[in-house]
Amino acid sequence: MSVAAMTRKEVLQGLRQEGLSGRELVERHAALVDQALGERFHREGVPRGVTLIALGGYGRQELSPYSDIDILLLYEAGAAAVMEELTSALLYPLWDAGYEVGHSVRTIDEVLDFAAKDFIFQVALLDARFLAGNAVQYETMQQRYRQELLDHRRMDFASTLEDIRRQRWQRFGGHGYLLEPQLKEGRGGLRDFQSMLWLARAVFGINRVEELVDEGLLRTEEQTALIQAWEELLDLRNRLHWLSGRKNDQLSFEYQVELARELGFAEDGEILAVEHFMRRIYSHMHTIAGVGDLLFEHVRDLQPAEDSPLERQLEEGIVLRRGRLHLLWPEDVATRKHLLMRLFLHAARLDAPLHQRTWRLVRGALPLVDKRFRQSRRAARTFLELLHTTPAPAAALEAMLDTGFLTAYLPEFAHIEVLPQHDLYHIYTVDRHQLQTVTELTLLRQETPELFQAPVDAALLFLTALLHDIGKGRGGNHSLLGAEMSRDISARFGFDQARREGMAFLIQHHLLLPETALRRDLEDQDVIESLAGVIGTSQRLTMLYLLSMADSRATGPQAWTPWKASLMGELYWRVKARLEQAVPAGVQPEEAGAVSLPMQGVEWLRQQVLALLARQEELADMAGLVRILPAEYLLGNTPEGVLRHLEIRRRQSSRLAQQQVLLFPQPAAEGHWNLLMMSRDRPGLLAKFCGVLSLHNLNVLAAQISTWPDATVVDTVDVVPLNGVKPHDEDWIALERDLNLAVSYRLDLGFRLQRKRSHWHPHNGRRVQRIDFKVLVDNSLSQRQTVIEVHGADRPAALYQLAQIIADMGLNITMAKIATEVEQLIDVFYVTDRTGGKLEDPGQQEELRHMLLGIWEEEGAREG
Repeated sequence: MSVAAMTRKEVLQGLRQEGLSGRELVERHAALVDQALGERFHREGVPRGVTLIALGGYGRQELSPYSDIDILLLYEAGAAAVMEELTSALLYPLWDAGYEVGHSVRTIDEVLDFAAKDFIFQVALLDARFLAGNAVQYETMQQRYRQELLDHRRMDFASTLEDIRRQRWQRFGGHGYLLEPQLKEGRGGLRDFQSMLWLARAVFGINRVEELVDEGLLRTEEQTALIQAWEELLDLRNRLHWLSGRKNDQLSFEYQVELARELGFAEDGEILAVEHFMRRIYSHMHTIAGVGDLLFEHVRDLQPAEDSPLERQLEEGIVLRRGRLHLLWPEDVATRKHLLMRLFLHAARLDAPLHQRTWRLVRGALPLVDKRFRQSRRAARTFLELLHTTPAPAAALEAMLDTGFLTAYLPEFAHIEVLPQHDLYHIYTVDRHQLQTVTELTLLRQETPELFQAPVDAALLFLTALLHDIGKGRGGNHSLLGAEMSRDISARFGFDQARREGMAFLIQHHLLLPETALRRDLEDQDVIESLAGVIGTSQRLTMLYLLSMADSRATGPQAWTPWKASLMGELYWRVKARLEQAVPAGVQPEEAGAVSLPMQGVEWLRQQVLALLARQEELADMAGLVRILPAEYLLGNTPEGVLRHLEIRRRQSSRLAQQQVLLFPQPAAEGHWNLLMMSRDRPGLLAKFCGVLSLHNLNVLAAQISTWPDATVVDTVDVVPLNGVKPHDEDWIALERDLNLAVSYRLDLGFRLQRKRSHWHPHNGRRVQRIDFKVLVDNSLSQRQTVIEVHGADRPAALYQLAQIIADMGLNITMAKIATEVEQLIDVFYVTDRTGGKLEDPGQQEELRHMLLGIWEEEGAREG
């Protein structure tokens, strides 16, 4: 196949037809471009003083389908007159064929001057490859490059390369376990593999990865794993280019499922096919990152020591040398196995890494971590000390995980090692998420030391944080499975029965507080009573609260927002108050934290409002209304908030009498707004409100709906901008205008939302995670209302459709809770029928389920 007269698209189609993949494909692609450039170069009758050189990935003969082509035209002064014309003649055919070509035209002096100033170009010259022209000129450039830029500067080169490596990780991802990893630039990606070769070439004069073993820099098994990882990532990059039809190195969600299917991965009933696929990718990136760390550290050891103290003995057999931990006498480890655990304790105390020789020694000593070691009380005490008393436990735990020591000591951890979580909610694999949970718990101890005071069992809490998702990837309820597994683990640690059961309880219920805060009415005293009954003690509540916060913060930014934090805090204080029998559950949490009040409930709150009202002469005639305000409304508002509503009711009485809808926005938690809507009651008002909010790019977080006995609707809705743009005053005015148009049937909400919906869904309409579709209708969760919990595919305007269906069924929504978790919609409605009672009829319940699920069936989006 000749590419001289072909487009890049035709070349790529030809390569696909040949069935090439991986290294074969990139080398063949580079050879075809070599052929085209060489033919053109010789056809142009180029002067003797001109040389054509390949650089970068093209120079390494790693030309992926949509990679750029980088070339250098080297010339002598006598050829300067023809260089512009020659460059055009060589490159225009490639540009016309659709290739992206980067080029430079320089003399040898110019090459070396620029390389001295630009380190990236200096690195690119390491991959230089002669294509055509004057071979002597090429060798002269290479010889001068080595003499003037590398010789006697090899350590400077290595230091700069390592700095750039770290900077690149900061930009593209400092670990290889991101949900959507960068295959080229991220940690453990193809660039890290190339960096190892650049380092070996510049410092040791090694040109092939196979030579690293010959020089004693790598072990044979490390080299084998490294080459396999590189070849598979290279093949994956090629496939990603094919699939996306462009240069693309970001393995985003929209391509992961398709690539997993293409490569033959299958679901096994417990782990999705795409999760098996991503687990393999993460493993390869981990291999490249780990071997790269070893090689860079080996070179670092060759550099002169700094002025700081060279060595500090930490205990017999363990020293800190040049910022890294060393085991002095490897042969002693067999008889003093506890040194292995002590080594990691020092790593956590000092936030110091293991030296590469010690790292390899630990890996070689893993057979010593046997059943007897795992049951050793001495090892358990050291491990727990590492977890809950040191400033950097997660760094030491990561070293434990990387060396294999953690899974040897806790075999249950092996099943979740590098286990992906294919959703938009988690940003880490399961193992790294648990390590991050320990980090977040450490940070919480600094931020809220008062919560860690006795009787909190810190050792148990930190061990639970490390193991709370240990049941994942096994099918079934991971919380229940993890709780059962934890009993064996805690027994090995020597915990008594009470501590074993305490740890199992925390793991089983680690989602209880966030799910309740997001899905249930926190003003409902039955909810608080039920939680208090399940949890039992203030100590257990505080530990569960700390674990839940650390877990949510470690999950990712979508899982821990200021809104969720405020709800979790409110729930914690309400349950704590009930457990300590100090204040009524209906009192606001900030009051609960400040004073101890007698349990007077709703009537106490009503008297507080009346006392405030008595100070406002112009509101005196509203005392009768206050005496009959609904209990749910009073429990959901502070006395000052109720007074504000009464003032608005009086001040805006004429507009309310005209059936107008009034809107009063005010900032709430960071990035959120609280909207107060007041109007005269009418059917479907909440649905129209939610529809107009969607039309104005506002997402509803929660809604509390109240209707006074005089038919005044007082709804409070917490919203967040869908596009992250802060609303301005005129936006609220426009929203109120559209709301009034909608309730008077002068704005066709359904049509407007349908027209806008096609622009909303992320990932070009492709959902990333498996969506649950179900509707639960429950009359046991509230004394006075039916609770409807809807699970479906998230999209703006879904709340509008759901609320409209509920209204069409003749049901009155008294409260709505939005617990959506990125793509997975979870909306909870508290409703009553026309008589103010619960929805008891089974036939009506089934009809409601069918209608609510129908909003996804209509779009063909329902799964399973």
